[in-house]
Amino acid sequence: MRKSVNVLLCPAAVAGIGWSGPVLWDEWRTYRAVGAGCGDLVPVREVRGMDYADSVLRNRGSLDTADLPSDCRIQNAGDDGDAYGAWLFQALVDAGPGSGRDTVVARPSTELTERFNRLEVPVGGGLSGLAEPTETTVRLDCPDGTYQGRPTERIEVTASAAYTGMPSYYPKPATSADRDRMASIAVTTANNLAERLGCTRRLAPPPDRLAAVPRATAAGRAGGTCAWYARVERSSREQLWFPDEAMAAPADDHVWRERCALLLTADRARALFDASYAGTEGVDEGDAPTGDPDEAWWADVQTFYEQDSPDVYIGDTGSSKAIGPPIQPGTAGRDGGNGLWWATSVCDGSPAVHVLRLHYGYDSWSSRAAPHFERLFRANVTDVAARRACTDLRFPSPADFTGKGAA
Repeated sequence: MRKSVNVLLCPAAVAGIGWSGPVLWDEWRTYRAVGAGCGDLVPVREVRGMDYADSVLRNRGSLDTADLPSDCRIQNAGDDGDAYGAWLFQALVDAGPGSGRDTVVARPSTELTERFNRLEVPVGGGLSGLAEPTETTVRLDCPDGTYQGRPTERIEVTASAAYTGMPSYYPKPATSADRDRMASIAVTTANNLAERLGCTRRLAPPPDRLAAVPRATAAGRAGGTCAWYARVERSSREQLWFPDEAMAAPADDHVWRERCALLLTADRARALFDASYAGTEGVDEGDAPTGDPDEAWWADVQTFYEQDSPDVYIGDTGSSKAIGPPIQPGTAGRDGGNGLWWATSVCDGSPAVHVLRLHYGYDSWSSRAAPHFERLFRANVTDVAARRACTDLRFPSPADFTGKGAA
């Protein structure tokens, strides 16, 4: 009996060995693709656990820790395990003085509705971090580490769930679980690099759940970064001009930028047009609001902190690199004849830049809309100043809101 059992088990064992060989090979390839491909900084298990991850992953771009900023890009292996399938994940890592990407604030006339509707939220938990619907960026100050013979000063890591080819304008949102996972991956990656560079500081684990992706709400119920807008007093005349919806993120003293987005709904836009523009010389029914989302009337205000090394530029949607000089601390003005104004201040001892943008209908008729928004811009910056201990506020002049003067 024992002999017959052995005879039966031997083929099974041989089959098991034959089956496990390819499985082990796939495991090894995946761990090397993510591990070595991402500089042995990114937690492989977390990437493999993503909701759309295949059993085999491939590396299409390796992170070079000797030449930061650098990124790694991971794809699914496809149906046969050898081809390249859909994009899955990307990590972008930077360190050293001035680390972090330049911020290009798009002129409102070139901004896309999809980008306007995408609002970052703080990672929370006392972390310096921001989360979008598809990615999370964290920062870790490192005054005692060394990178390439220079003080590290700061580490910045962005982890992205890149399911659909990483389109830069309006990527498909990540699943809720992967959105939380990106925060965990970014923090772990930053801490791994901090250890390698000799930094004593570490980021704490992020909260288990990120704040929900912001949605527009009635202006009177706005909170967080738009709480100031709910408190603004409006005359009956101004009421027509002011957006009736707001989209806010939680206010957090640990983030390096924040934003409040304001939207005039289609019915209100039509009412404003009929009351203020209809019958104006050169204006006809073809200029009236159509309700097309791409023609929405919106405005937003943003604040960029930590501008000791200015990195906020004015450009166009799709600009991959900054063109021209950055907005300088201690200045204020308007971007030519465009619907974009900026103010500056000093928050917690560090320069800050505040930006107002008016889009589409507001921008098209900015000579009439802008004076109403001057007061809103001041209200926003004053609120930020109270929350973030800002001083030395400098605003654009009234003439910047009533004319077409250049900054």
